[in-house]
Parts: sequence; structure tokens; C-alpha cells
Amino acid sequence: MSNANQNTEDFILLEFSFSCRMRTSIRYFLAFLAYFIWGLTFPFAIQVMPPLSSYSFVFLRTLMGSIVLLIFLGIKREILEWFSSFRAHFKALFLFALGPFTFSYILQFYAIQFTSPINQSIIAQTSIIWVIVLNYFFFHQKPHLKFIIGVILAIIGVILLITGKGLTLSPDTIKGDLLSIIAFISWAAYSSFSKPISEKMPPLYSITSILLISTVILSGFAFGTGLTDQISQLSEIQWGIMIYLGIICTGLAYVLHLVGVAGEKVKTEYVVYTGFIMPVVSTIYSVIFLDKIFTNRMLLGGILIMFSAVIVQYQNQNKEQSSQENKKQSPQENKGQSLLINWIR
Repeated sequence: MSNANQNTEDFILLEFSFSCRMRTSIRYFLAFLAYFIWGLTFPFAIQVMPPLSSYSFVFLRTLMGSIVLLIFLGIKREILEWFSSFRAHFKALFLFALGPFTFSYILQFYAIQFTSPINQSIIAQTSIIWVIVLNYFFFHQKPHLKFIIGVILAIIGVILLITGKGLTLSPDTIKGDLLSIIAFISWAAYSSFSKPISEKMPPLYSITSILLISTVILSGFAFGTGLTDQISQLSEIQWGIMIYLGIICTGLAYVLHLVGVAGEKVKTEYVVYTGFIMPVVSTIYSVIFLDKIFTNRMLLGGILIMFSAVIVQYQNQNKEQSSQENKKQSPQENKGQSLLINWIR
């Protein structure tokens, strides 16, 4: 037993030493890799729906993702700590999982069946704007002039994205585009209103808890809408896509992102900006492999939306740093809270 304990202690010390020595550039790369993985969510989703319904699709993803995160907690030997935190904050976690989190997930992947994965990946970048809008109305956090400029640019970008020549609504994508906007407003509500919980428990604990609760909630809807029959129709390639979306995209990518932002020298705003690779990855894959059309209007609209997100994120980061100084909050805690906004897809 003594040798086993000694080996365990040596392993923990080695892991800690490696974590401390990990170069900042590697951490940025891990965060970039996470966003790259998330970028493929949009085009991959439409390749498995149908036969999967949006309920079944989200259920399988949250199931696989929660299993991965629970395994990660086990590797970190934090299962008991997580469970204690889970019990202490269960009511709040249940409300967030039942409301904006699960609703936004289902609505997003229902909507993507009526629009282009390119459109939705660009619209996703408006999430941070909706967060600040909600903070203004519900928490009376007055935005600065830069935010107003960012919102105007985002509105122009969205209009260009969802309309055709002469600003006429595109009948092929308008339904999915509007539903996608509502989905990301719902996600912003989750990010905004869940901040008190993120201040009381580590982000890994809260995300794992909400994924697990969401899985239980969705199980009834998934089986009730024919999950068994739907998965029997999946081809081997579609099963591979679902495993990617569940295990790698929902679980592993979050772990990569978490490790990426953990370094003391890693600046969260730089990590967030790498998130703009998501619509780029989605667009390239969709054009090459799905024969989707990418127009000049979509390019201009996407540039305006992403530029507006840069402006808004820069302002939001400055406000978070000021709040951190006032509350004497550690940089690592502040980064953890930001994850709830950035862990989108």
C-alpha cells in the first residue's frame, strides 16, 4: 500500500509540474483547438438530422458530454467535491438546465435544419451582445458608446446575412435564421443569469451538473419521439459524427478549453478572439463538402458581426477586470466565469 501511495503522489506531483511548465503558447493552441472543434458542430449537425430529431440529437450529445466530464472529474479526483457542490446548488442548476440551457440547445439544432450552417455559425457570434443587452435591462449595467456602435454593426450584419438583393427576406433560410437568433438570445440569458452560480462553484462543476440534468430532462422527450427507431437508421458515418459531436465536441473540447485558459499568463480576451475561427471552419467545411453557397453579402455580414463582437468583448473584458479588482477576485476565477459564455456549442 505504501508503494502505491507513493506512486500516486509522484504522479500528482508530475502532473502539477507539467501543468506549471506548460508554455503559454501551448495553452493558446489548446483553446484554439477547442474552438476549431466547435466550429465543425454546425455542418456536422445537419448530416445526422434527420434521421435524428432535435430532441434525440441534443440528448445524445449531452449524454456523451456529461460522461466525458464526469470521467475527467474522476481523473482529477474531484467527484466528491463536485457532488457536494451539485447537491448544494441543485435547485438553481435545475432551473438553468430546464430553462435557457436546454431550450437554447434544442431550438438551435431545430433551427439549423431550416438554414445554412454558415449562417448559424455567424449568428452565434452575437451571443456576447445579447448578454450585455440582458445585463442592461435586468441588472442595470449601462453600456458604453462602443457597445452601441457594436450593436449597430451587428444589426447591419444580421440584416445582410438573412436577406437577399433589395433587402428581401430569403424564404430558404429566414425561418432558421430567426429561430437561431432566438436560440442565441436564450443562450445569452443562461450565460447572464447563471453568473451567480459560476461565482459559487468552479465552471467545470457547473457545466457538468447542467449537462447531466439536461440529459435526464431530455431523455423523456428523446424516447418519446422515437429515439430507438431513429438511432437504428443512423449509418456508420453518422454514428461517427455523433460520437465526435458528443465525446469530442461536447466533452473533450471543453476540457481543452479549460486547460487552455488556466495559465496565469493567458489573457482571456485573446482566447475569446480565437473563437472567431468557428464560423471560418464552418464556412470552409460547408462550401467544400456540403456544396453550400457563400456569397459576398454573407462575407460582409459575417465581418460586421464578428467585428462588432470584438468591440463588445473588448468592453466586456475591461468591465470584468475592473469588477475583479473591486472584488479582489483571482484571475483564474474570472476566467472560469467567462467560460460559461464561451462554451457555446
